[in-house]
Amino acid sequence: MKKVLLTSSAVILLLTMADLHATTYALETSASSGETTQSAPNLSSEAVENDKNLLEHFIDISGHWAESSILNAIKQGIVSGYPNGMFYPDNQVTRAEFLKLIAGSFGTEVDSTLSHGLWYEVYVKSARLKGLYSESDFPADDWTKPMSRLEMVHVAVRAIDQKASTDKEFMYIAVKNGLISGIGTGKLDPEGTTTRAQALIILERIQKIRNGETLKVDEVALAKAKQAMNATTDYWGHVIRTTNLPKNSKDYPYILEEYPNEMYEMKPYQAIDTTSIQLSKTDLAYKSKPILDMWKNTTEGYYKHILNVDYRTINEEWANETFSYANQSARRWLADLRRYVEYVKSNKISITGSLIAEPSMVMRSNTFGEYYIRVKFEFTLKTFNKYDYVMFDPYIDYFPIKLKKGVQYEGYADIPLSTNRNDYDLKIDGSTSLFNFGSIVRSSK
Repeated sequence: MKKVLLTSSAVILLLTMADLHATTYALETSASSGETTQSAPNLSSEAVENDKNLLEHFIDISGHWAESSILNAIKQGIVSGYPNGMFYPDNQVTRAEFLKLIAGSFGTEVDSTLSHGLWYEVYVKSARLKGLYSESDFPADDWTKPMSRLEMVHVAVRAIDQKASTDKEFMYIAVKNGLISGIGTGKLDPEGTTTRAQALIILERIQKIRNGETLKVDEVALAKAKQAMNATTDYWGHVIRTTNLPKNSKDYPYILEEYPNEMYEMKPYQAIDTTSIQLSKTDLAYKSKPILDMWKNTTEGYYKHILNVDYRTINEEWANETFSYANQSARRWLADLRRYVEYVKSNKISITGSLIAEPSMVMRSNTFGEYYIRVKFEFTLKTFNKYDYVMFDPYIDYFPIKLKKGVQYEGYADIPLSTNRNDYDLKIDGSTSLFNFGSIVRSSK
């Protein structure tokens, strides 16, 4: 029986220990803006030359906010890039990848003969044997999906030998022990995802706690986690608020703590004639959590592609994956996506962003037979030569404000969902846009 020993020193440190001490909290707050407070290290002429060679090999780390730390880790042999010469520093961490890192951080022996063609099987089984996760932690047994912060918290809390019985309790214990900090003003963001570097920082914190250290605690996030423990929540564990309600609160089955009144009060697209509260009383699809989950995942999956574009890595696979979330009756859509891929390459377009679709804010147009799901989004047009057709969106060029390069924008929109199959497996409709349907788009504060 062949076994492989994974040592923690070769897995847990993406950054050097000195850098981690200084930037653990800065990374979480700076990643979204692309900046870091970390000073560049003093390098010898030989090291500088090595950096140049690495930058030429890993073309997607040049200018990245964590460039110096990534270079440091590569030179030490701690991490490596991908076979295609890319490093993908902002890649989301999947469930399988995080469990592999956990196995390494424990120096766990894994039986490599247990794998049946899937590289991650041994790490998943190892984590299960050590009691680091249970089947109920994940909504589906798909290890290649991005791991949410809540899922990561479940594993991390168990890794420091703590136990909890509910999602809210897991989150509270994680914040109380300094495993995670809040985002912005203490937001817990349970559905958010994590990049490679940030995931390794969580592992470094686990190691510190297991070694008896006491970590800094985000007191604002801790107060919110404690409040959430005692609050009424929806199907997804989001806290429902009962004060400072929007003017049109009667149009929704409940109002969530995490969204501002502005998102609720945004005037819906003129074709919408049935509110969320009306659907909650009469619509069978709206009353089904699995269906709402499907609509949410479809919407977020589509815009994960649209809002994350890089001329250095985009290919036809990006077009095919993006189209998989679309109403399949519009075959011309796929051809347009493939043309956009070539345009991105020639116009040197890169975009980063994210989008959250909210199931409690689903509306319907009975006239057109479409559902609409309200979304909250942010994005930055990082690079482009020509502004025209800079994003795959039919109305961006008609938007009255010309968006600036390097500025982060945020807003809300109603995304239409439709199908050509006469069932509830709705896909993104061909008229979808972040810049139409009465949406709000503005530069972030």
